[in-house]
Amino acid sequence: MRRLFEWKKQSRTEWDSRRLVFAECGIRYSRTAITENKSKPDFVFPGQAEYHALAFNPLDLTMLGVKSTCKDRWRQVLAEADRIERKHLLTLEAAISTNQTDEMQAKNLQLVLPRSLHGTYTATQRAWLMEVAEFTALVHGRQHA
Repeated sequence: MRRLFEWKKQSRTEWDSRRLVFAECGIRYSRTAITENKSKPDFVFPGQAEYHALAFNPLDLTMLGVKSTCKDRWRQVLAEADRIERKHLLTLEAAISTNQTDEMQAKNLQLVLPRSLHGTYTATQRAWLMEVAEFTALVHGRQHA
């Protein structure tokens, strides 16, 4: 795994949307797969077909929402993939309030951040945060177990 992830610009949304490239790590995924109620999480691992195959173990499924800033929009991620209990959210927002991260934890939503942003969070928050490399390793491990 020479390069765990790479940001690529994409001209789609209001914030100059960015997309993670997982293929280099041998990670399969679907981009904006359709789940329940026509929801479209940003990434479903390993893919839409596995997500909809009821025989596929839901513990081997992962979803990642991507938001440049969280504000109150992070709650949208909670309804995007019913089969996946623990959801992940990647953001570029620094120093989210303790109240919000406590609520994320209570709702089983794992915040994923580039390592460079971890220092903007409190020590208690940092203990809970996940780095992008950790997320990539988690998904890779689920797919190559």
